[in-house]
Amino acid sequence: MRPIVSKADATDPARHSRSGWDVFRVPLLVGLVCAVGLGLALVGDGIWDDLSWLALSLPVALAAFHWHRAGRRR
Repeated sequence: MRPIVSKADATDPARHSRSGWDVFRVPLLVGLVCAVGLGLALVGDGIWDDLSWLALSLPVALAAFHWHRAGRRR
């Protein structure tokens, strides 16, 4: 017997389950960029320091962007 699903639930993408890759793709990418930034900060000077600052500021920039975006919805 099939479960009864309303049409609204069937078309709502938030109701569908997502794979682990879909959930963790962006956090893994941000973590990889940060790890590269840490490595650049340890081994490089000059332009490498600038690139490490840029890579390590990515989580802060993403948090500020989403915080600001969430505040505008209210």
